[in-house]
Amino acid sequence: MSLVQWHAAAWVNLGLALATFFLGLLSPSGCVAAFFIGGLVWGCLGWQGWSVLLAFFAIGTGATKFRYKDKASLGVAQEHHGQRRWKHAWANAGAGVLCAVWTLWYEQRGDVLHAGALRWAFVACFAAALSDTLSSEFGQLTGRPPRLITTGQVVAIGTDGGITSAGTLAGVLGAASLSLLGRFLGLTPVRATLPILLAGLSGNLLDSYLGATLQKRGWMSNETVNFANTVGGAALGYLGYFIMDWMHLEALEHGFPHLVQRFI
Repeated sequence: MSLVQWHAAAWVNLGLALATFFLGLLSPSGCVAAFFIGGLVWGCLGWQGWSVLLAFFAIGTGATKFRYKDKASLGVAQEHHGQRRWKHAWANAGAGVLCAVWTLWYEQRGDVLHAGALRWAFVACFAAALSDTLSSEFGQLTGRPPRLITTGQVVAIGTDGGITSAGTLAGVLGAASLSLLGRFLGLTPVRATLPILLAGLSGNLLDSYLGATLQKRGWMSNETVNFANTVGGAALGYLGYFIMDWMHLEALEHGFPHLVQRFI
């Protein structure tokens, strides 16, 4: 990437960090984290990758602010009036930053295969993060008590590992929106749409499972569970690339060129 792109990354993200600070969307430490996260993503993947990150932040923040007082009365609202701090930023975006940096590293070495797979992983990472955010923020407002993902037992609203049908649907929509955005921006091809959606939703469900097990026992914090969610989504997105690549070759070998052109 050119020096001009890194300069653009620095100035755009400085402006965004200052805006989020004055709007009260992030704490001071969260603004600093946002500057570095956004700068690295733009520098490595250009404005297209940064747009995926921005979409996650904008939609996730909007979901957090939505009916905030109602969630606060239930005791499940985001702390500090919805302001996220540095640890929240890195927990949700750290894996994505690593995918972006590795993508650039492989591209500079001419390794198109792994660079492509890491682009899928990058989008899947944020699909998982947004899926989890929307599930949590909207699932808690349905008025129906969630069920524990491990046993199906009815639990109180806000219980780690509790899921609702409405929250799961919101999670599907969140993963789908970023999967489609990645396709629209040209980061990923048509054949990546479904694998990334499934990777994002799977990461979300992994988050709930870890919340019901390891987090409940005090072995993981909320931030480490969120990070595991994004790592899981990224890993499945990365794997999905090679699965679809294999399907592409198989379809060509067995004489289905139209299927390849449209879907694989």
